[in-house]
Amino acid sequence: MQKIERLAIEELEIPSILLMENAAIGLVKHCFKALGELKKPKVSVVCGPGNNGGDGMALARLLHVKGIETNIILAADVNEKGDAAVNYGIIKKLKIPVVSHEHIQSALAASDLTVDAVFGTGLSRNAQGFFKDLIEMINRYAKYVISVDIPSGVNSDTGRIMGCAVKAAQTVTFGFAKTGLYLYPGAEYAGEIHIEDISIPSQLLDRVKTNAQFLTDSEAKELLPPRKQRSNKGSFGKAAIFAGSNEMPGAAALACSAAYVTGAGLVCAYAVSHAASVVHKWQREVITRIVPDKDGMFCRDGIAQLAEEINSSGVIVIGPGIGRCPDVTEFVFELVKIAKAPLVLDADALYAVSENVNILKTLKVPCVITPHPGEMSRLTGLSVSDILDNAADTALNFSKEFNVITLLKDAHTIIANPQGSYNINTTGSNALSKAGTGDVLTGMIAGFIAQGADVFTASILGAYYHGKSGEAAALSKSNYSVSASCLLDHIPALLRLS
Repeated sequence: MQKIERLAIEELEIPSILLMENAAIGLVKHCFKALGELKKPKVSVVCGPGNNGGDGMALARLLHVKGIETNIILAADVNEKGDAAVNYGIIKKLKIPVVSHEHIQSALAASDLTVDAVFGTGLSRNAQGFFKDLIEMINRYAKYVISVDIPSGVNSDTGRIMGCAVKAAQTVTFGFAKTGLYLYPGAEYAGEIHIEDISIPSQLLDRVKTNAQFLTDSEAKELLPPRKQRSNKGSFGKAAIFAGSNEMPGAAALACSAAYVTGAGLVCAYAVSHAASVVHKWQREVITRIVPDKDGMFCRDGIAQLAEEINSSGVIVIGPGIGRCPDVTEFVFELVKIAKAPLVLDADALYAVSENVNILKTLKVPCVITPHPGEMSRLTGLSVSDILDNAADTALNFSKEFNVITLLKDAHTIIANPQGSYNINTTGSNALSKAGTGDVLTGMIAGFIAQGADVFTASILGAYYHGKSGEAAALSKSNYSVSASCLLDHIPALLRLS
């Protein structure tokens, strides 16, 4: 957005103060909606010294002329030149009250709405001194907060909290979304996000490249693999799924069922005997191949004989519920070496890979890994807290180093590719924080790959519709009561609507 605005101002000669006015106009409607039917509402607009503060002062002016009792809280002296200074000059002429520092607390407490316009998208160092105190006062005393462009204290690129940050009920951002609004921990501070048009000419979009995206409903629909009318099961691919063990047979059943409901033409479970019997009871359409086991878990015996069969599949899944022991690790390494079809590595397969992560560098096929932060910690050696604070960079760096798609699970899952692009998945809720939901996600990704989607697209689609199915299940059962198998009941309706 900074580059787009610069192009608009310098090349198209659009006055920067016009963009500021458009931003303020976009803010006004959200302020009025937040104030609702309140009689004689009071608004405090907290303004920093730069253009974000200028947006706030332009907003204060518009609210004032519309009859809303409005005051200004200045976080610092306004720059002597620039658009913020122009709006500050108007504020003074209109005699809009400026709150003295000793009365900030009472002004915030007395206001029905506080607008946070302290820092914009250019914040690069931690909030300190009076700025830190001011942010903490907003969080403590303000009744309802709308942040301008991004909550003050949130890094707009990474979502990191720069010392402290405003906890907003809503954020009104301009032009296009900022990644820091969707990456945790910043996403937790943004509240409900609104994107307002400030009349940036569309011709400038082609001039700016971005490596981040998130899907809308219509975009997800366009990415779904096509389903031709004249077809058969072979038209939609085969998924070979190595999953389950004596102790965790349900993981195989969930993954196989998810691959089917997502559209795969044929699903074959390669499983130990007990897991195979559970799969048959759960999903009668799944074909099973009983593989040799040792103490109820996979071992490398017999893999060579399966090579031709599994490599005729559209996708190979390894990991859900296969257990952890040296024999399983040997099995995973051997299967990775012989694989000639796209791979999905999940759960216990990632535990095995963490024993020697360089095994990924021997891959000859596209591959997606699906770690949660704990598994990512084992794979990278980074602490879980570092991963959570830098989810996008962690996923991107791993993808680049090992030439895999990295789907890093989080409240907003990150899907990164080796070329440096990533998707922020914004669907889902804490209803998905249950055992087995990851097995469903793995099966969904496999189902999309089997139908011909590339591994990156399939991973994005899998995360998107997995989150949507969690949302739908929570509506009928509550966030507390959703189980992994509930998701399978909602996926068909979501795909039908698409």
